[in-house]
Amino acid sequence: MIRSMTGYGRSETVRGSLRLTVEMRAVNHRYCEIAVRLPKAWGMLEDRVKKIAAESVRRGRVDIAVAVEQSEVSSHGFHLDWETADRYVEAIRQIQSRYALPDTFTANDLLALPGILQSDDKLIGSPDDVEGWLAETVQAAADDLLSMKRAEGMKLCEDLRKRLDQIAVWTDQIRALAPHATAEHRQRLLQRLEKLKEELPFELDEQRLAQEIVLFAERSDISEETTRMISHCTQFSEQLSKEEAVGRKLDFLLQEMNREANTIASKANYLPIQRLAVDIKTELEKMREQVQNIE
Repeated sequence: MIRSMTGYGRSETVRGSLRLTVEMRAVNHRYCEIAVRLPKAWGMLEDRVKKIAAESVRRGRVDIAVAVEQSEVSSHGFHLDWETADRYVEAIRQIQSRYALPDTFTANDLLALPGILQSDDKLIGSPDDVEGWLAETVQAAADDLLSMKRAEGMKLCEDLRKRLDQIAVWTDQIRALAPHATAEHRQRLLQRLEKLKEELPFELDEQRLAQEIVLFAERSDISEETTRMISHCTQFSEQLSKEEAVGRKLDFLLQEMNREANTIASKANYLPIQRLAVDIKTELEKMREQVQNIE
């Protein structure tokens, strides 16, 4: 089943007092491109994250954001960085002295400064432990993303099949109208000649007239185009059922179908057929917009 290129996935896990959050945002893109934002200390794990995400993304751009934060502070889960605190206090005293500021700075104010309170949990323990925790969270986010992409893909598939069926119906109507195009051209030609009979200095050659009608029928024959249109519809429908990335193939088939519709409209000099060809082209344009969202 086809999948949409757009989607969002998120996963959050907690280990001790640390919370790991992974967010994935997928948008349309001609190729498969995965960008990862990791904490600096985890840069070595970027390839692993990309590999996990690539299993759920066949085409499109995916931005992955990985964040680690402290979820809670326990009485035995942190310690004070006294060296950092000393530097903060010295800087504060210098500022107060320089600008004659009142001494209102409290311990709570000091604890709120970054780097003072250090968690006893290690963001990076053994490589295997960290990689496993991250991989599990990334996989959960990728599964969430894939679920959304599949759900959107099902809606796109339903819409495309409905439009495809309508194009097939219009093509069958064009096939049925094709003989009328030749008959109408013959009638118009005869009417024009009847008006000119009195002005012509010679008699009409009925055999020559028949030859002109046959030539027009050959030039306006659209049986080949309608056959190819139906064939393209069948191929398009088959591609919608495949699990692989088919977005580019669908786009190519739409281009071919649009080319057939243009040829039908130009060859069949018959208003009812031309109107149906225009309807087909309009529907193909709507389908093309939808296909731009498919992997």
